[in-house]
Amino acid sequence: RSGEFKDCVARGSKALLKMQNKEGDFFDEDGGPHHHHLYSQAQATIAICELYGMTKDEALKEPTQRALNYAAKIQADDGQGGGGWRYYPGDDVDTSVTGWYVMAFQSARMSGLHAPSAVLDKVSKYLDHVTEDGSRYGYRLDEKFKTSMTAESLLCRQYLGWDRNDSRLLAGVDYINEHPVDWEMLDVYYWYYATQVTHHMGGEQWDKWNRIMRQVIPANQ
Repeated sequence: RSGEFKDCVARGSKALLKMQNKEGDFFDEDGGPHHHHLYSQAQATIAICELYGMTKDEALKEPTQRALNYAAKIQADDGQGGGGWRYYPGDDVDTSVTGWYVMAFQSARMSGLHAPSAVLDKVSKYLDHVTEDGSRYGYRLDEKFKTSMTAESLLCRQYLGWDRNDSRLLAGVDYINEHPVDWEMLDVYYWYYATQVTHHMGGEQWDKWNRIMRQVIPANQ
């Protein structure tokens, strides 16, 4: 609402609202390739939650809640009592897509909007099913852990209420810091989530990650 980019943001906000249908889906007619749809939907939901949270614009409140209600409606069951999201509404779960929806619901909670606890409880159970010890996580059920999915899952755990001194979280962050940013092993997805996890931890854990990240990424811009 102020500054150099206020008109650009206003146009973007209007465009986003125009895309949304009555159910809350932003991409019902043109979601791009099938595996893009729910990624894009989650990120659009994050955006509208942030817009409402920063402005408290009443014109945004109902569309934002509608997007959140849609996210809750299309959550899929993992077959073991947990739940999340993947490529199709209500069909299958993976850690990658699920993490974006957790971020959307976290933005909603910070903005004073309703984020159903039952939905997030199912995410916690799903995360329990893709880890052996709570410190490292896989992409799907019965798959080996990956650094990217570990970082994303640990961020979800932080948002879902794990204490920063939880031994599982501490072990996971130590594992992340054993795999710092390395330009010879490009993984921007991993770096994105690992940066957030370590920043939320603060202190020595953040300093160790940031000391390398802040040098390597600008040097290769």
